[in-house]
Amino acid sequence: MRGTAMCPRGSARPPRTLVALIVCVTVVPLATLLWLGWRLLEQDRSLEGQQTRQRVERAADLIVAAIERAIATSEQRLAAGAADWPDGVVAVTFRTRRVELLPAGRVAFVPVVPSLPEAPAGVFARGEDLEFRAGEPAAAVALFTRLARSPDPSVRAGALVRLARALRGAGRHDEALSVYAGLRAFDDVVAVNGVPASLIGLYGQATLLERARGDAGLRAVADDLASGLHSGRWVLTAPMYWLYAADADRWRAEQSPEPRQAEVLAEALGALWNRQSATAPLVAAPPRRELLSIRGQSLVVSSQVSEGGVRALIATPAFVRSQWLDPVTAVAREQQVAFSLTDPTGPGSSTSSVEPGAVGRASRAATDTTLPWSVSTASLAPPVERMAFELRRRVLIAGLALVALLALAASYFIIRAVGRETAVARLQSDFVAAVSHEFRTPLTSLRQFTDMLIEQPALGEDRRRQAYEAQSRSTSRLTRLVESLLDFGRMEAGARRYRLEPCDLNDLVRRVVDDFRSQSLQSGHDVAFSANGRVVVDSDDEALSRAVHNLLENAVKYSPTPHTVEVGLARLDRDVHITVRDHGIGIPADEREAIFSKFQRGEQARTLGIMGTGLGLAMVDEIVRAHHGRVSVESEPGKGSTFTIALPVKG
Repeated sequence: MRGTAMCPRGSARPPRTLVALIVCVTVVPLATLLWLGWRLLEQDRSLEGQQTRQRVERAADLIVAAIERAIATSEQRLAAGAADWPDGVVAVTFRTRRVELLPAGRVAFVPVVPSLPEAPAGVFARGEDLEFRAGEPAAAVALFTRLARSPDPSVRAGALVRLARALRGAGRHDEALSVYAGLRAFDDVVAVNGVPASLIGLYGQATLLERARGDAGLRAVADDLASGLHSGRWVLTAPMYWLYAADADRWRAEQSPEPRQAEVLAEALGALWNRQSATAPLVAAPPRRELLSIRGQSLVVSSQVSEGGVRALIATPAFVRSQWLDPVTAVAREQQVAFSLTDPTGPGSSTSSVEPGAVGRASRAATDTTLPWSVSTASLAPPVERMAFELRRRVLIAGLALVALLALAASYFIIRAVGRETAVARLQSDFVAAVSHEFRTPLTSLRQFTDMLIEQPALGEDRRRQAYEAQSRSTSRLTRLVESLLDFGRMEAGARRYRLEPCDLNDLVRRVVDDFRSQSLQSGHDVAFSANGRVVVDSDDEALSRAVHNLLENAVKYSPTPHTVEVGLARLDRDVHITVRDHGIGIPADEREAIFSKFQRGEQARTLGIMGTGLGLAMVDEIVRAHHGRVSVESEPGKGSTFTIALPVKG
């Protein structure tokens, strides 16, 4: 009745057809559900993209409209002749051979300059003859000094310029410097040889100080000269401006890497003047907006024809950002988009706020709007609706994953349950076959001896006694089988009651060994018992005797070759160990975990034809646990097994 050398519990697999059917029933709907979920995710992404595109398109229209309103406001002020313009912009009116600037002095030079009051050259002819032809510089100085006291500013300015020149020629540099200083005080409405008198005074001072080599006053004078040039103090043509500006920068030892705003505006003004001069007669027309590239900067030019002239607004990028685009930024922020303005004729852009995380884009070409730029907008991620889409997708993915997990788990547990049921059915079938065989053997013996006694009434006394003894053994064997089955049934049902009383374990094991020895000797096995003293435990004698008897019976059954079964009793600390060691076939390592499970039969038992019910060790485990003990096994295939029952010692 040994339950060892058995297949692990539940190891039997269900039929492949059944497994394939379960997998198909589970996998096909699951795959369909996942495909539908994937399609739903794709539709959700498409819907999100469509909403984002619609929002970006709407934002692009709003931004274009906002920029157009900002430019139109400036154009209205231009038409009204406003003079108070912020920095970075100049309003210009082109008339016949004349340029009017508002505000004045914001450009470095102009394409044409107005005629400034200037004294006739004949007023100074006598002094110049004395200076150059007669070689009398002192007389020339006296004459120019007298003219310098003239009440006419233009005559006074012309005389001072010539006086300073004559003094320089006479080597009287200090006096010349003083005269040039006086020229600096003149208003910029008086010219000498077409050059403003104050500019001649500053420039003359600088040239004299340069000759003095090392005069600290040169840098201060050069700074004043550069400041006046760059601020548009003097109305100059481009060649005259660059001539004086080059010397001023040289004296200041400074070269600006970036173009100055006044110079950029002046060059743009010159370009517009040249284009306007080459055009046909002026005709009233709507405002024209365009980009003008000057020294790497894109200037916005808005021009309109009216009242026989052309009015234009020239705006630098700084003015565009501060006056036209900053209000639009609030609109873009409200719409949760970024925008950029790009020159349609080149790679540069006036401004760009498109960030790397932007998704969804829209553009408006310059030809589709009244703006000089192409406008691009992009959605900034993540807006509120994008987060809502993302949350919904995550919930959907989590739901699909959960459904897939549940389906796979259900398939696994179904297959496992079916496998267990299949294993139990096979074990029960094996158990029925084993029990039938166990019952058939003694019944066959009883039938044979009974028939012999009936058919041969004249048997001798010795033969008759042998027959009766054989019948008695078969009857005892049947009784033990029935009692084992009934006891195991009561154990599983919890109806078996154990009466634990103090017992000398040495005497109990010895009695079981002595009773079993007569049975084992018939198969050629001997049983040896050894103990190291009296040990008292609380036990149910009948149940514990059955457990030891089952171990002895298994030791003999699974030892095909006659050997001595060794039974030992030894106390270790608070426990006493009952060991039963055989030299039989042993138990493979992968089958030891299930040796105390019911109905289990191992491969070696089937191969060798060793019969049993598979209940022996299950009963041993149940009885030992009822005695608050434990049972264990050590085994090696081909070298036997050692079973150990550990029970607590009383007291």
